Amino acid sequence: MNFKQIGPNKVSSMTIGTVQLGLNYGIANNGGQPDEAKSFSMLRAAFENGITSLDTARAYGNSEDVIGRFLKTWEGPLPYITTKVPQHSNSQSETSLEAHVINSVETSLERLGVKKVNAVMLHNVADMYAYGNEIADVMQGLIRRGYTDQVGVSGYVKEDVDEMLKYPQYNVTQVPMSIFDQRLIASGATMNLKNADYTVFVRSVFLQGLFFLDPDKIEDPILVEHAAPKIRILREIAKAEGMSIAQLAIAFMRDTAGVTSLVLGADTPDQVRENIAYFDAPALDKKVMERLQKEFAFVDIPEIMKVLSRPKPQK
Repeated sequence: MNFKQIGPNKVSSMTIGTVQLGLNYGIANNGGQPDEAKSFSMLRAAFENGITSLDTARAYGNSEDVIGRFLKTWEGPLPYITTKVPQHSNSQSETSLEAHVINSVETSLERLGVKKVNAVMLHNVADMYAYGNEIADVMQGLIRRGYTDQVGVSGYVKEDVDEMLKYPQYNVTQVPMSIFDQRLIASGATMNLKNADYTVFVRSVFLQGLFFLDPDKIEDPILVEHAAPKIRILREIAKAEGMSIAQLAIAFMRDTAGVTSLVLGADTPDQVRENIAYFDAPALDKKVMERLQKEFAFVDIPEIMKVLSRPKPQK
């Protein structure tokens, strides 16, 4: 496991994602939301095996509460913690932006049982567009209050990155990227973030587990058209390289210029340990990187996300 120095913190190349601890999440997750004992085991497996970073959010159900109760039992050093401020909705029109942001972060700190976190992001990019410099200043105020070290925005596309870079208050982001979704790489957005010295967390490395589905058993017509053929090609390349799909997916994103850490969730403690082990995969050959870039240059991610964004039934 490699690490990057972010201020006084060593951030591991893998960040443990915790949406699964608070919600029934992921297209390939058939086990549902884990109970607290299993959640604790997953967090312990991460931290005992070198992970120094975790990602959560107010919107992830009771994830922050579970993490907070776990941290009371954890005797090791605190991880680098990222959380997010939910969208300032129209129903909150009488609540000031500052009050909304501060109340949200103070609630997160209380739930997590800590005095400060390391990064706070706007969870919905719409707030950045709607409130511009006003909300950027409010977010920067969290640093002055001692609530966090960094502030930023969780984005999606190049236009979000371009807008984010207009505000010097921000220096951390989380964005979706994967072998199937190389839009930010191809557009130069990741290099722009690198040049601006951003801390960049990458989510959806496995597209919520889509990579691991059997393409011959996919039934959804959207995925049959847009995902299944690409999964077959991915399997072929992984086999030719003597790697698992997970190793291939991680190696591709891990070594992309400008990436700080990959946010990976898991459903079991063993899966956490497996994910960590995948980071020891060797760097991909230049020809393999070029083939991955060519084969998956035109995956219709918006269509695939129509399926992946559907709410999962609670178990």
